[in-house]
Amino acid sequence: MNCPRLRHRPSSVPFVRAFRLWELALLACLLMFAAIAPAQEEGQEPPPAETQATRTAPDALLPQITAAIQGVTTPDAAALSKALHIGERLEATAPGAPYNTLAPVGDLDGDGVPEMLLKWAIPDVIVGAEVAPVPDSRPLWGVYLLSWDGAHWKASRLLGGVEDFTSVLINLGPAMGRGLAVVTQEGNSQIAYPAIFQVNDHAATLLWDAQADDSRYEPLLQGRVNFQDRADAPAEMTVTGRADPGFLQVEPRGHRGFQARAVYHWDGKAFIPAKTEYFADQDYTVYRFISALHLHDYRSAYALVVPAQFLKADSPTLEAFRHFIQDNWPEFLQDEVFQAPEPPAGTPDEHLFVLPKPGKRYVYHPVFSSDGKFLLTGLTRTEEALPAEP
Repeated sequence: MNCPRLRHRPSSVPFVRAFRLWELALLACLLMFAAIAPAQEEGQEPPPAETQATRTAPDALLPQITAAIQGVTTPDAAALSKALHIGERLEATAPGAPYNTLAPVGDLDGDGVPEMLLKWAIPDVIVGAEVAPVPDSRPLWGVYLLSWDGAHWKASRLLGGVEDFTSVLINLGPAMGRGLAVVTQEGNSQIAYPAIFQVNDHAATLLWDAQADDSRYEPLLQGRVNFQDRADAPAEMTVTGRADPGFLQVEPRGHRGFQARAVYHWDGKAFIPAKTEYFADQDYTVYRFISALHLHDYRSAYALVVPAQFLKADSPTLEAFRHFIQDNWPEFLQDEVFQAPEPPAGTPDEHLFVLPKPGKRYVYHPVFSSDGKFLLTGLTRTEEALPAEP
């Protein structure tokens, strides 16, 4: 099923995450200044250059990681773990914070030694006693790829400031070989954002980022991303979740809205959309009904109702439907944004939607057919006064 596509990217990163990333940038500057000054005074040579997969603000952790692994001259993963103190409580780590982890991700460069994925907890920065902990805040992680070059391990920064992520090796086709897909889960809405990396000269290179400005990726609420290798062809990416339509807003962690499934194909530079399916339910009907009338597409809206019941007429027509909408439901023809709130448990009116207005709100009560097509058989509107603001 198809519906008008809206380029709408929900806000997935809460304020606390942005604030903590600002703190991390401040920490980076302080650490870099502290590290540069002694080196200049003592005439020491700078450490080997670190490889970063993305062009971002200075990474405060990458120099520490590079320094820690410089003395590891064996591909043995146990020696690498010992040098990074994996499984140990570090001095800068807050009590109760999760441990850093190191795990093999697979042999990306074909040298026989698997690359390692390092998950490093970003330390919180205390900027003042007046700053209280944010409830339900989660630790942020830095993600790094460690690759053996035959003599030493090289560290590359993949992602920084992520709450949760998964990784998987994928096939990018005969010309490109294997790639690493890292999928982050962002914010309360649990939106999945994939990024694709490749290893060249034992360093990670970012090939494609779903959050880039030119990306054609359409995020889904509570999304899940899966990759399916296809023999010698590049892997196919499938994204499932709840659509977040612009005309009918839903709670990020709720159950309202409708399910979608999008398939993406790799074109050598990016994953581009190939097919999107939407699965019928009551909210999908409401969304398409509002969307069609917003475009003054009366014919498409008319196809979403049971005409005789919706118009309460023995001989309904499209022209009668048009007049009925113009006379009774003019808000659907305007640039209004409706909301689909989560219903209280046990309520029979679980598909109502609302239109907020100053000091009041309109509540819409749809009725649907019971034949599995979810056509509108009726629609009523009530008005509720909102409590005065203190």
